[in-house]
Amino acid sequence: MLRNDDHHICDVKQLFENSAEKDKEKTAFWMKDENQAHTSITYKQLYRDVRGLGTSLISLGMKDKRVAIIGRNSYEWVVSYLTALCATGGAVLLDKEFSLPELKYFLNVSEASCVIFSNELEDIFWQIKNDGVTGLETLISMDKEKSQGEILSFRELIEEGMQEEASGDCSFSSERKTPDNLCSIVFTAGTTGVPKGVKLSHLNIATELTLVSQVLKINENCIFFSKFPFHCAAECICGILLPLVNGASITCNEDFNYNFEISKAAGYSLTECSSIAALNPDNNSAGLLLPGMKVKIEQIDPETGIGEICLAGENIMTGYCDNPELTDKVLKDGWFYTGDLGRIDERGHIYISGRKENIIVREKGKYICPEELEKILKSIPLIDECMVWGKDSYENKTPEIVATIVVNSEKIAEKLGKHYSKQESDALLWGEINRINEGLPLYKQIKNVVIKNGEFQKNSSNKIIRYYPANKS
Repeated sequence: MLRNDDHHICDVKQLFENSAEKDKEKTAFWMKDENQAHTSITYKQLYRDVRGLGTSLISLGMKDKRVAIIGRNSYEWVVSYLTALCATGGAVLLDKEFSLPELKYFLNVSEASCVIFSNELEDIFWQIKNDGVTGLETLISMDKEKSQGEILSFRELIEEGMQEEASGDCSFSSERKTPDNLCSIVFTAGTTGVPKGVKLSHLNIATELTLVSQVLKINENCIFFSKFPFHCAAECICGILLPLVNGASITCNEDFNYNFEISKAAGYSLTECSSIAALNPDNNSAGLLLPGMKVKIEQIDPETGIGEICLAGENIMTGYCDNPELTDKVLKDGWFYTGDLGRIDERGHIYISGRKENIIVREKGKYICPEELEKILKSIPLIDECMVWGKDSYENKTPEIVATIVVNSEKIAEKLGKHYSKQESDALLWGEINRINEGLPLYKQIKNVVIKNGEFQKNSSNKIIRYYPANKS
């Protein structure tokens, strides 16, 4: 666990350096070797690689510039991320599933000057740099053994940096971060629109690590396995930094079979809150707020007690990239207006109903949270996935409640036999939906169902992207 004297540290570099010094001979990262056997990388080796790459990046002029990280989950990604946090003007975390136009846009919005990427993205970034439409100056491949042309080698830079350090270059060790320095830019999932670049300071992330460490008991026997891509806030902050500042280890090997327990902590997570805002003590609520944070509910519906959840704390972002209007809209008088609708019970547990922007407004001002209906629909074994939305109704002038559904063909076949007809399948499904409708007020009842062939379009966190027109049909 973080020591008591670490609880007052307000920058990520010092938190990591303290752990690297204290736990130098312990395992920081588990990976596979050439023979597919699991081997360990110690904190000492990890810190060596970070110092080497950091020294080289500073010598390349990146000390106050932003460095983008993109690629598959790997040890190289972790080293690149830690280095950017400790030695540069901040890490910009990009989704490798972004399209070419999206990458150009997000590189410009984040003002990234350097990108460190995995091998499969080399051609894309060579093209972007030479198009001259972004501020990219430096390209670094995580996988190249040797630098080639404009593409620098991650491994060579580490070794060159260590040689420079051995010759007396102390630029990395002397680099100090202040609490208000930018630490990282993390993009939101983008399930309801274009992903937003969230600016997190060293204070924001150091506070998050400290608060979560107070609640979760993390030690050297814990191994963290990342289920989602490292660029997600929950993974890069609570899946990488949290264990590494507490002496634990991490891995991205799906078949990791060592005899250690890997724990999951459910909760309420937002990128704008440096990941976790509340941790769940049971299976019903979104959790109890982290110590040191505050919560209030605005514009409460007197009938339901539901309103917009607002949060305050030193882990709240400094703002969005290149979007002062949106920043001013959500950050007011020290409070972050999350856009999530919910309530708080007498014990302080937070309950989430849905997103404000997803609300379907019906007659007489009645509103519906699609997520509430989706949760009920998912209780039907015949349904694999679903998305509820409002379809304009020109006759009634209020949206009609529609559910787009991916059915479980195997479950339907169990009920009807292998050679069932569409008519039989529809009748079976509607029977289940009508049973649900009977327990709902009239304005919430599902009136139309679209059976979707194939899966929903999703982001890299496996969340359905609501604004994709194809997801409604």
